[in-house]
Amino acid sequence: MRKERKTMKLKRMLLINWLYYEKTILSFEDIVFLSGKTGEGKSALIDAMQLVILGRTDNSIFNKSANDKTTRDLMGYLKGKYKDGTFKRDKGMFSSHLCMEFEDEKQNVYCFGIVFDVSGPTRGELEHRYYMMNQPIPEHCFMDGGTVFDIRRMRKLLDSFQDRSCRMFTTHLDYKNYFRQRMLIKDQRFFDVFKMAVAYTPMMNISEFIVKNVCQEEEDLNLEEMQEEIKDYRQMKEQLETVRQKKEQLSLIHEQYTDICREQERLDTLRVEQEAAKYHGMVLEHKEAAAQYEAYTRGYQKLMQQSKETEEQRKLVEKDMEELRDARKDNEADILEQKIQHYVEQQNLLKTDTAAVQQQLIRKGEVLEEQLEQLEEIEDYEALQLEAFDLSAKKLAVRKSIHAAQQLSAFDLEAYLELQTQMQEIEEQIASVRGSLHNTLQEKREELAALRASRQELEAGRKTYPQKLLLLKQELTKRLAQQVGRPVEVCILADLFRIEDESWRNAIEGYIHNQKLNLVVEAEYFMDAYRIYRAIKEEKNIHTYSIVDIAKAKPGKRPDAKTLYDCVHVERKDVAPYVEYLLGRVVCCEEEDTLRSYPVSITSDCMLYSGYAVSHMNPALYQVPFIGSDSIEKQLQETILQIQKSAASCKKLEAITQILQAVHLQQIISDDFIRQLKDGLHKAKDVEALEHKIKELRAAQTPESLQELLVLDQKIEEAKKKKNELYMLQVEQGSRRHRLEDDMKLCNSRIQELQQRLQEAKKPENGIPDSIAAVTAVDAIRRKQKQLEDVLRELNNHMELSKVELITKKTHYNDTFRIALNPNFMCDDYEREYEKHSENVVEAYIDKCALAEQKAYECFQNNFFSAINSKIENVRTQIDRLNRSIRKHKFGRSSYEFVCTCNEDYREYYNLITNKELNGHNLLNTKVYEENEELIHELFDKISSLSSMEDPKKYQELQKEVQMLSRFTTYLKFDILDNGNSLRATIGSSSGGETQTPFYVAVLVSLFSVYDAGNDGLQLAIFDEAFDKMDNERIEECIYLLKSLGFQAIIVTPTDKISNLSKVADATLIATTDEKNGQRVSSVQRWSQKETIAA
Repeated sequence: MRKERKTMKLKRMLLINWLYYEKTILSFEDIVFLSGKTGEGKSALIDAMQLVILGRTDNSIFNKSANDKTTRDLMGYLKGKYKDGTFKRDKGMFSSHLCMEFEDEKQNVYCFGIVFDVSGPTRGELEHRYYMMNQPIPEHCFMDGGTVFDIRRMRKLLDSFQDRSCRMFTTHLDYKNYFRQRMLIKDQRFFDVFKMAVAYTPMMNISEFIVKNVCQEEEDLNLEEMQEEIKDYRQMKEQLETVRQKKEQLSLIHEQYTDICREQERLDTLRVEQEAAKYHGMVLEHKEAAAQYEAYTRGYQKLMQQSKETEEQRKLVEKDMEELRDARKDNEADILEQKIQHYVEQQNLLKTDTAAVQQQLIRKGEVLEEQLEQLEEIEDYEALQLEAFDLSAKKLAVRKSIHAAQQLSAFDLEAYLELQTQMQEIEEQIASVRGSLHNTLQEKREELAALRASRQELEAGRKTYPQKLLLLKQELTKRLAQQVGRPVEVCILADLFRIEDESWRNAIEGYIHNQKLNLVVEAEYFMDAYRIYRAIKEEKNIHTYSIVDIAKAKPGKRPDAKTLYDCVHVERKDVAPYVEYLLGRVVCCEEEDTLRSYPVSITSDCMLYSGYAVSHMNPALYQVPFIGSDSIEKQLQETILQIQKSAASCKKLEAITQILQAVHLQQIISDDFIRQLKDGLHKAKDVEALEHKIKELRAAQTPESLQELLVLDQKIEEAKKKKNELYMLQVEQGSRRHRLEDDMKLCNSRIQELQQRLQEAKKPENGIPDSIAAVTAVDAIRRKQKQLEDVLRELNNHMELSKVELITKKTHYNDTFRIALNPNFMCDDYEREYEKHSENVVEAYIDKCALAEQKAYECFQNNFFSAINSKIENVRTQIDRLNRSIRKHKFGRSSYEFVCTCNEDYREYYNLITNKELNGHNLLNTKVYEENEELIHELFDKISSLSSMEDPKKYQELQKEVQMLSRFTTYLKFDILDNGNSLRATIGSSSGGETQTPFYVAVLVSLFSVYDAGNDGLQLAIFDEAFDKMDNERIEECIYLLKSLGFQAIIVTPTDKISNLSKVADATLIATTDEKNGQRVSSVQRWSQKETIAA
């Protein structure tokens, strides 16, 4: 136990208008327990103390206790906020006071406090001033006749003391600095550590606790200076790389520019050769054209002589042909042959006409046969009624007419006229049914479209009810909602029950075929629905469907047998009586013998016995099922079958319609064709008569006259042939003559042109090169010209591409280095740039870069390695100092020690950072650098890369890693030893408080460290329910430690521990809150051992 000595003490505290405290004065001893039930105002007292001691009015200083999860704020405390959001002081202006009275070692009394003026509900309508006075709390407690001193009145009071130490503070900082000075507290961290101690809860992170509360070290390094040096170094490296890149690109540009200049010289030489070859070529062409013109002239003269000789021969042949023709005219056989040829010509004309008639007969017969075959395909269609016409017989008659057309002279005209009449009759029959067939097809198409629309509705889960029914349902729903003012459900009866026994579906659907489509409304709106129906029946043309009066529906007496009602399940109870009324009296007959046993009965195959008569229900009544949600699937299946049937029917009708549209029997054998046929038959008889005459004339010709005629004809043919040959020779000679004349004109024009060009052209100044002059042929000189042209074109193209590449390189250089040199080929900006970037420039940049690297690594050594090493050494020093302090104070049977060791996960870094060889030496010149070069470069690169990282995600990852590596705690591992045993693994695992105890010791020691133990200043500790989870023994040990350290302490203590712990306290205060005049009022009383506190 340390020796008792006099220090500053908190003696009293005044609260006016603070939460539910109207005016309360608290008195304090060395160790004070503050207790009370939850919500009685204990934390409000602690927060008031913090407000005065910390010199802050922001809401963050207010504690949040374990049992009070509400958010505390300054306005809530001042106005007395209740849990329901109302306020104790919510009208008018008022003032509040918080004042703490202290006494120093010389028994001098002084006060620190704060006064508030509240004029409205918001923080903006609040004023406050901190003050200090070398006076005790006055007896009037800053009140005058029930009125609390406001700021103005308080300032007058302080001025009245005529003491500079009695004053108000203009800023919080002035107040805090004066408070520390007056309390003899030198450590700037006092306010943070004091706040931490007040709201202390156990910390599980030993490292965090030591850094914040023991060592007073900033965990993170300030890397800005180092990063700037590194940035300069990286920039210098980038500049060096830029200079090297410039040099490299400029070298490429210079080389390509030089190559292009050499190619330009070669191009100029080749162009001189090309001009010489062009001139020499014109000279050779002129010589060749003159020689060619002389050859054309000689050929033309020879051809004219040959043409003259040919003309003389042709005239002799024509004279011989005239003599032969005169001899032939006198021959008897020729005279008869002339007559025969006349008859033959007449016969051929008639045959042409009859052949045309034959072709028409055949073609029309084939068309008739084809159309009759098409009609045979649809002959079974009843509406056509074609069976009576015997189409097969008609087709046979057509085939006969086709065959008879081969011999027109024997053609049966009467039979063909009968065939025409029959075709007309068939055509009239077809025409009579075309219109009705078109209407039938249209109806079938509309039926198919309706079925497909129904299928879409069914596949969408909607029944295909009649449109009029849906219209009535829609109108009732809309108008009932308008009348009633809320939606009224209108349902179709078929949707309100389902068939459970599928074997009786057809019987049920058929029996109530109309009633199942009745509409159902809520009973109370039946008459409204009735009136609406009556009003719209004519307008909407709705007359078939009914509305059910479910309120009146009463089922009759049911037979003692299974009925159709037993085969269904009704969804709505209010609809069940009506469904039972419809189906409950119809007995299901499994056997026919029982059919007559009941007034109304039915079989599963829809034989209905009713009214003493039996009948089979029309299948159309139950073909489309509507009852129940499962009827949709059945409707869909039935609709699909109907679609298939309807589609097949449409297809058949379309085929019949198409055939009938193509059949035009009457147009094939028309009256006009009959007239043509009759004329053709007459001409066929004329052909036979002419044939008889020709035979008679041929019989009259003698063999001798025929032989003589044959010889004359042969000679005439030979003369014709000779004449034709001579004629063709003359034509060929004339053509050759014209060609020669044209060639001579062109050649002469060419000579004139070449002469003109040679006169205009200038002979090369340096003459014709020997390689050109040696060429004497035009073809050879042309090949030479072509060769020079190809070489020039290829060289020119290559130069153009090279220039484009050069400009591209120059533009790339401009873009890369953000420079504005002229990229034009003729400009020499780049040559000057090339000369400027000599090897000396690169070497100079290399030297600058090496110097920048050295400076960057020196800064890296000082700001990283040395700084972290300094922090590590300081941590060890502080922990040693803390451990020496802790050893002086036993905590019960335990003694604690804080331990700092190397974090083995970062051993390699730790050894590098703490290596003493780095002290006073350049990092790059040490053996440490040689041994750890890879690791040093890795660290250096990570820090230097941070400023140039562009990817946000990678930047965050790298920044996080750099921050971790720049914290000295990364390289250390902390622990607490309890009597030599580590507590790292057991911290927070026990519920009795023993593993939390080291943290309380640490809090006390860290708070003790901010007070100056060597003087008589303030040593006050306040804990807000910090001992809730500790057992009594541990709490007592903590109290003894507080006393041994010389602390004055105010401890919020659970009510269930007061009885057992009061012996170690100098005073126990109990906070209570009562209801007075409808408002809550808090107060504080001293507690003695005899009193009991309700939990």
